[in-house]
Amino acid sequence: MNSKIKLIFLLPILLLLGACKIDFNGELYTSDLIDVAENGSKFTLPMEVSFQVSSCDEDLTDMHNTLSGYFIDYNFLNCGTGDDFMSYVTSRVQVPLTGDQDSFNKANNSLVGYLSTKHDDNPNIYVYLVLNTNLFSNLSNYIEKETFSPLSLEESKFIVNLNNDLNDANIDVYPSYVDSKPIVFTTNYKLGKREKISISNSNVSSAHLQQNSWAPIFVFLM
Repeated sequence: MNSKIKLIFLLPILLLLGACKIDFNGELYTSDLIDVAENGSKFTLPMEVSFQVSSCDEDLTDMHNTLSGYFIDYNFLNCGTGDDFMSYVTSRVQVPLTGDQDSFNKANNSLVGYLSTKHDDNPNIYVYLVLNTNLFSNLSNYIEKETFSPLSLEESKFIVNLNNDLNDANIDVYPSYVDSKPIVFTTNYKLGKREKISISNSNVSSAHLQQNSWAPIFVFLM
């Protein structure tokens, strides 16, 4: 079998094997983080979810029906080509912001969410990404059934757009990308009113999220 025929034969398989990545792009507001950590409030916040598919021309009905069971208010936006030249379905969802990971897990209605909490007598507020491991396992099994490859978060992007709606905010960001610039040590940022930064996780953070159901994003210094 010559190389051209091999490529034609293998290409559909390779595309299917690649259809197992999911990216997340969400919004956080500083006043909400304080309200949740100090008063026990709960919110749902907007997030865009981009799910890799083999082609935008395929029938995606089954996939939409499936994903709607893993997110709150799942709404399809578009399907297009990403920076890596692969096809992605992008949908808008709502995800929980809570101060208690156990209640997030028990609700069992969102694959991912945010946790804003305090530890003991420490006045600072710690903000995490959290993962519902039960839903993740179910979704991974579905992906593996469809593509012969389980879902992995290690290559996934988790982007948090932090909006400061207070007079000022003082935060320590864990190693990640901040406004596309890599930081390898915990780094301090001071935000004025209406200022915004974009925090994108590293693959180490994504792997930790998948293995432990949580990953730190930043600390709100109070």
